[in-house]
Parts: sequence; structure tokens; C-alpha cells
Amino acid sequence: MGHRIIIEMHAASGAEARLWALVSQRRIDVTTASFEKNRHQNRIHATLEVELDVLGARRLMRQLERHHDIQHIALESGEPFASRVGQGPIAAQSRRMRITGKKGACL
Repeated sequence: MGHRIIIEMHAASGAEARLWALVSQRRIDVTTASFEKNRHQNRIHATLEVELDVLGARRLMRQLERHHDIQHIALESGEPFASRVGQGPIAAQSRRMRITGKKGACL
């Protein structure tokens, strides 16, 4: 049950290290992580794939929103949802949940 957490944050010095410190304090299994820096817009786009259930992923997102560099957090699930229309096959849908980061909070 892997979930993908998509993070948009300011490209401040040490922002990635602070993000990794928050994740490592929670002892979360991160299967894949990627960071894309855009120096012109001063932003970082981070993607973390974690091995958690939905409640654990949302709890981690609430804890990560305390990071003062994070602007937006979105949860993307790769699981198919049990919604069946007619007699056709079940299609996998991805859901995205956006949470804005709190201003003034720090690590």
C-alpha cells in the first residue's frame, strides 16, 4: 500500500535536509524520493513514495506541514477504489488532497 506525497516548497538553504530530518524522526519507510529544483522560481518540487496506509500517510502530511518551507502538500494514491459503474471493469483512479503549509512554523 504505497502512497505518493507531492510537496512544493521554497528553495531555501537546507530545506531538503530539514525535510529529511522530519521524515527520519518518524521512522517512515520511503521507497522512492525525488527532488527537482527550479532556481528561477526559487522552488523545490519533491516527491516521496512511502509505505503507509491512508491514515498513516495523512498523519505524516499533517506533521510535515509544520515545516516552514513547505507551501503545498498533496497525497496521491495508486490504489484502485471500490467504485463500480455498471458491468464494466473497475478503473484505477488517483486521488489528490491538497493541504497548505502553515506560515511561521519551523522545525
